[in-house]
Amino acid sequence: MFRFKPMLFLVLAAVLALTACGGAGGKSGPVEVNVTLTELAFKSSLTDFQVGVTYKFVLTNDGALAHDFAIMPVMDQSSGMDIEEIHKNALVVVTAEDFPSGATQTVEFTFTKPAASGELEFACHTPGHYDAGMRLPITVK
Repeated sequence: MFRFKPMLFLVLAAVLALTACGGAGGKSGPVEVNVTLTELAFKSSLTDFQVGVTYKFVLTNDGALAHDFAIMPVMDQSSGMDIEEIHKNALVVVTAEDFPSGATQTVEFTFTKPAASGELEFACHTPGHYDAGMRLPITVK
């Protein structure tokens, strides 16, 4: 019986040490979302998101032109706003100046409230791109 107690103590200490070092219950990093922009199109590994989860958007411009990237409310195409006004409404923006052909950008973002399909989208507002259909609807639950 005497030998059993020290062994039990060692096993419990090892379990506690492994748990403290980030075992199965440890906090994980942001969820990675790969978004590729080409001429007038988005391709994304996710389009459904969760409130309170941090996402790491890895943006790749595989197009021949510079693009901008925004997560924002769906826009009325006839609004007449300039790009600066449009970007003021965005939750996330990477401007065309920072996103030339061949570039990769990384942005982290956490959604704070739900959005049904048709309320938010990935959008490119480089002149002519949005009007040509460069947008992708997303949802947040």
